[in-house]
Amino acid sequence: MVKRIFLIMILVVCGVAGMTAQRQDGKNRQQMMKELLEFKIKYVAQEIELQDDQMEPFAQLYKEMSIKRRDCMMEAWKLEKKVKRNDAATEADYEAAAEAMNKAKAEDAAIEKAYDDKFAEFLTPKQVYKMKVAENEFRKKMEEMRHKKGPRGPKNK
Repeated sequence: MVKRIFLIMILVVCGVAGMTAQRQDGKNRQQMMKELLEFKIKYVAQEIELQDDQMEPFAQLYKEMSIKRRDCMMEAWKLEKKVKRNDAATEADYEAAAEAMNKAKAEDAAIEKAYDDKFAEFLTPKQVYKMKVAENEFRKKMEEMRHKKGPRGPKNK
């Protein structure tokens, strides 16, 4: 019950932050992304039941991993966005975007594996597993929020 309340609070804050960030410049978007990462770290930490002595190394390592994973995906996201918005995209454009996505996913998997080994130095195997489950749950909730949001904010049900 407490976990669900915490998740709902995170989603509400993220939703409000996301709507606000759409109307602001890139600097504020960076701040929103930083805050979102901090919320995600707190959520994952709660889900994997971190001990007090695990929190600091976990947060530092998780932040580092998240930045590397985001950076490796950035070029693929740019190409994907470009072909989505370009009605005149060529077959070569689509091929380049697909190849970039494949390359980024492979690099992302390698980063994740390398960091799993680093997390294993101070987390139990159960905590590493629960971290992956919590990340997927967080991602699903964020996608749900994104899909419910229309051009002027959340849709009414």
